[in-house]
Amino acid sequence: MNEVFSTNNEKDSSVFSIYLNLSRRSDVSTQNYEIILNRYGICFECDRFRTTSGWCQKCQIDELKSKFSNWTSGNKDLDHAIQNIQINAKDYYESLEWIPYNQFDVVEYSAQGGFSTVYCGYWIEGPKRILDEEIDDYIRNGPTKVAIKRIEESKNLSKQYLDKLLKYHKCIQNRSLADYYGITRDPTGSYAFVMRFYENGNLYQYLDYAMGTLCWRDIVDMLWGISSGLEQIHKYNLYHGNLHCGNLLVENEAESIDTRISDVAICDDPNPSLLSEQFDAAEEKKFADLESNSFTRPEIHPQAIYTSQPLNFKLSFDA
Repeated sequence: MNEVFSTNNEKDSSVFSIYLNLSRRSDVSTQNYEIILNRYGICFECDRFRTTSGWCQKCQIDELKSKFSNWTSGNKDLDHAIQNIQINAKDYYESLEWIPYNQFDVVEYSAQGGFSTVYCGYWIEGPKRILDEEIDDYIRNGPTKVAIKRIEESKNLSKQYLDKLLKYHKCIQNRSLADYYGITRDPTGSYAFVMRFYENGNLYQYLDYAMGTLCWRDIVDMLWGISSGLEQIHKYNLYHGNLHCGNLLVENEAESIDTRISDVAICDDPNPSLLSEQFDAAEEKKFADLESNSFTRPEIHPQAIYTSQPLNFKLSFDA
């Protein structure tokens, strides 16, 4: 075994642990150990194995830590929240940046939501989303169109809200949900999430645009995207709290149509009694529409709240 792989002080001890686990598996041949361990390559700086493409856990975290003193959100608790997310990231998609507002250009009003005001603009530097194969590291995209979602009444973020951000950040930074790049603070002093701009808009807008042209494959793809997002949220025993078609963003790719859930953790926790009243009202409206053969989509009430809850299959039944 020592002929194939050996450890020294420069190597991460976890790599040797992985090797030992592989060596005990009957379905993995000895000559394939190095192939498996080298899936993402070796870091040029520390000679450790990368944990994913273009990401060395030690070097990237050290780099992020070295820049902590170069920025501040103006709120120490928010600084700590962002830093906590960064040092626990497993790749760039899990990291959340602090983005100075002067990095944005051509910012324009886009829409008003129940908990936020949405603007669109261009992030001059752009996020780190391009893998440069020559240096085996991610580089910034350059000018990128983004959505800037300003949170209402956020000039003084409460510790409760920041605790919720930390609790939900795995959902926010997940490839099965809408892509969030970071947080900024606009000239009014309000904080805002910076996220990918989805050209096709939300599900309401996309269905209005694509009505009559969707095939069953498109519908299945969209349902698959929604269910995958809900699965990730429920995986952490969390819930969305404000799920409706306005928070489902559509990405029309060449081969498929993807639907991503947004606004996770942005809204307040729902009031159970209010949910019950709104559910009863929705049922009455549904039957009224059926009786009158009216299937037009009503406008969303600004106070409407929809929730997704994890199913509990651990129920006992009497024989």
